[in-house]
Amino acid sequence: MNFVVSYPKSGNTWNRLVAAAYGTDATHEELAQFRTSESDLPELDLADININHYQAVSPVPLSSIDFITQARLRPAAMLMLADHVSHLVDRRPFLVQSHHFYKEVGGIPLWHPKWVDRVVNPIRDPREVCCSHAAHFGHSYEKAARQMANPEGSTGASTETSLTWITGSWSDHVRSWLSVKDFPVFTVRYKDMKADPVGQFYDIFEFLDVPDLSVSAVEDAVARTQFDRLKKTAAEQGAPGTGHQGEFFRSGKTDGWKDELPVEVARKIETDHGDVMEQLGYL
Repeated sequence: MNFVVSYPKSGNTWNRLVAAAYGTDATHEELAQFRTSESDLPELDLADININHYQAVSPVPLSSIDFITQARLRPAAMLMLADHVSHLVDRRPFLVQSHHFYKEVGGIPLWHPKWVDRVVNPIRDPREVCCSHAAHFGHSYEKAARQMANPEGSTGASTETSLTWITGSWSDHVRSWLSVKDFPVFTVRYKDMKADPVGQFYDIFEFLDVPDLSVSAVEDAVARTQFDRLKKTAAEQGAPGTGHQGEFFRSGKTDGWKDELPVEVARKIETDHGDVMEQLGYL
């Protein structure tokens, strides 16, 4: 399976949408709603915490399991997910969504080359992540920054349809994926995707070994996933997977934090994550 793994609000959905646009003729309105007039776009709902794959391998209900139990079930659940993905071979390329960091939990690796082929790893300036996180989840900037510095950080909550992603802090997440040796990882900065979307997505699809790859097809996929068009549709019709209409697709900017983020919050983020930010060219 091919995954797109990122700290939340770092370009994960954009990667999946461009892949879906490349592999289908869905319009930008349909992509914004994760469905076409005929059916859903199943590749946009593929995630490694879908409860169905875990329940299929669990002898007990999963409504209130702890994360250690989730980690123990994960290898078998991922094989169930892989079987699900195998039935979508005509809808390539597609990427399974994850926000898990690359770690062990209770001595159990969250990732294994037995069911991972390739990983696309978008990384975004944490100051911009903070702004997007606050808007999406309805938090203050200060709360978002504290969450991003939390080594026990997670996102999502166990519900009837999905479980929880364990992220650690922003720095933990980024460091963990930059260190992977077990399978191929394509790390790309969000700012580079915004500056040259066609070139970067061409490189991503080449990494994913997409057959008959062409620049014109990538250009078309990028054009159908322009943020302003997606945001307009989401604002008018409601955005998928969120109660904050119009904020699922926000601005897509790379330096909007300069006008939005309070100075003291920006300085806290730079203090908390300065080493990694400098490594990536954000400072």
